[in-house]
Amino acid sequence: MNQITATAPSGVQSDSLTDTILAALIATGASTDTIDTARETIAAGQTYSAFAVAVHDQNNQDLIPVVDCLASITRRVVDNQSLKPLLALIEQEKKDEAAAEPGHYPWCDGDITRHYDDGEPVVEHVGPRIDMPLPDDMACRGDQLLSANLGALDEFTGEPLVSYNSGGNGVLLNGPQLDQVIADLDTFVDGLRHMRHLMDMERGK
Repeated sequence: MNQITATAPSGVQSDSLTDTILAALIATGASTDTIDTARETIAAGQTYSAFAVAVHDQNNQDLIPVVDCLASITRRVVDNQSLKPLLALIEQEKKDEAAAEPGHYPWCDGDITRHYDDGEPVVEHVGPRIDMPLPDDMACRGDQLLSANLGALDEFTGEPLVSYNSGGNGVLLNGPQLDQVIADLDTFVDGLRHMRHLMDMERGK
């Protein structure tokens, strides 16, 4: 393999982790392939770290378990610890899902039994919930701008539905209906981004 003969500039200090590591590799005569791999590895780690922070800042309940699991794997790799405990946990979760009672969904966080005067008890499967927080000083009935909750009623249709709510007024959405809401929200967010860009233009940024 080709060797890099350049050396790190003497007398120059850098706070950059990338610069420090690459300079050390160059000084030891590491190959081009090794240095390229190190650069990609550092960049991947920095990108993941920023992504993980953003996931927690946004309280994304769907992705938080993913980034937390990856963080555990990373710590074990750094500390030269075995990954077998994590793999065993994953296998156990798969077995638990396979052994779940019929009608109990893998995404279900718990069941709520509701009792009505005119019929049998109704079991509601309750899944993930996400809320859009209100901007400061904004008033909304129930302090709820937008919220969505995945659930299912076996006695109703048994089909998983999303309860989509705004200010306490809600509607149940099936898959295609939820797809339309997602498309509408994407369009709305794109419009907000355009407005933000125009604000920056007005300020000469």
